[in-house]
Amino acid sequence: MLVQLTVQELDEIIERAVTRALSNNGRPAEESRLLTPEEACEILHVNKAWLFRHSKRLPFVRRLSHKNVRFDEAGLKRWMAARK
Repeated sequence: MLVQLTVQELDEIIERAVTRALSNNGRPAEESRLLTPEEACEILHVNKAWLFRHSKRLPFVRRLSHKNVRFDEAGLKRWMAARK
C-alpha cells in the first residue's frame, strides 16, 4: 500500500521526529538552546579536552554530525543539579 503525503504533512512528521529525538528520554523537549563547546566549558568549568573525552557518557551531548557536537543547555543544567 502506497501512502501519499503532502509536503506540509511530511514537514510535520519530520518536526515531531526531530523534537522526539532531542527530547529527554521520550519526554517533551524543553525550550533550550544548543551550546557550543566553548560555552559548555565555561558553564562546567572544564577544558575542551575534558568535555570531548567524556562526551560519550554525558546525557546532554547532541551530535549534529560526525565532527559537529553541541550541548543541550537545559540538559546540562539538569545534569549539574543532579550531581550536587
